[in-house]
Amino acid sequence: MSQRHDLASAVMERDRSRSRMRLVTVTVGAASLATAGVVAYNLPGPAHTTAGNGTTTPAAQPSAANQEPGDDDGGAVTAPSGTFGQAPAQAVSGGS
Repeated sequence: MSQRHDLASAVMERDRSRSRMRLVTVTVGAASLATAGVVAYNLPGPAHTTAGNGTTTPAAQPSAANQEPGDDDGGAVTAPSGTFGQAPAQAVSGGS
């Protein structure tokens, strides 16, 4: 009878260990997900921003390492001119 009792206690201990491991796995997964959310929230915004006076600030220029094979433009980067990418001007309300 002692052998049967030892087997039963070993099975119960195994089940408790599995429950603990499941709990640890869920906890670590939730912590990882929360950390990923915090990191994503704190990442920088878009590559260019609109300054207070309506002008845009350019993004960082690509390096020569980013060029495709056969690109022989000497590394020159051209940007479009005009108001491309700017938000429309805001109308001023007359109030009531």
